[in-house]
Amino acid sequence: MNLDQAQDIIDGYAAWWRDGIIATQAGDAVQLVCPMLNRNNDHMSFCIADSPNQSGEFVLTDMGATLGDLAFSGCDILGSASRLSKLQQTLNSFGIKLEGEELYAQADINSLFIRMNMLMQCMASVDDLFYTARDSVKGYFADDVAGWLDSQSIRYTENLLLSGKSGLQTKFDFVIPKTKSVAPERLVKTIGNPSESSVKNALFGWSDVQSARESSQLYIFLNDSSAKVSSSIVRACTAYGTVPVPWSSADEYAELLAA
Repeated sequence: MNLDQAQDIIDGYAAWWRDGIIATQAGDAVQLVCPMLNRNNDHMSFCIADSPNQSGEFVLTDMGATLGDLAFSGCDILGSASRLSKLQQTLNSFGIKLEGEELYAQADINSLFIRMNMLMQCMASVDDLFYTARDSVKGYFADDVAGWLDSQSIRYTENLLLSGKSGLQTKFDFVIPKTKSVAPERLVKTIGNPSESSVKNALFGWSDVQSARESSQLYIFLNDSSAKVSSSIVRACTAYGTVPVPWSSADEYAELLAA
């Protein structure tokens, strides 16, 4: 892939995002239904309203939909100490707050787009906590990947926010620094439930970041402990110039990541 191809992808992605947003009035707020999908393949949405406490500022909230849907599906995040701890870690990594069941953020006009971006990424990551409720998934997949990186003596930094060409930020679970003349910077995303929608969410912002960090390489760890990863998911990853890493085959990539 070259820079011209990457720019075409960025332009296409921006057009897809813009054309896919639907705005509706919801009382004193506006609800934005976005093209990003949750684990149920439903479009994710959040509300934006003027702040009642600060003139010129905004409040962004999912209205409790993310945690409410998890609880309805049998995954009570707030009722489990271990899941609540994971939730708080996730919220902190995106700078998102919790009030009751609502995921929310406050922003002024200068930070509004960044906060919208962070809230959407956070909602997708919290939605993925559903898979910590399944007996077949032991613990939290990102923790498993961190343990594997440690066992392979691979140096990394956790939960890093990187800015793209647009100025917006995208969170990566791990960043492995470049090694001079040997290996480029390697970014790592982990997906506990590899579905087409979760892969699209993981690729959110990647093209933007890639255009600003031309030599970086994205590795997407796919949890295949319960089911084989479909070929369409692998194709989606490679189409964006990323490296799909099935969890069962992680050891095959240890040398590349340790370089």
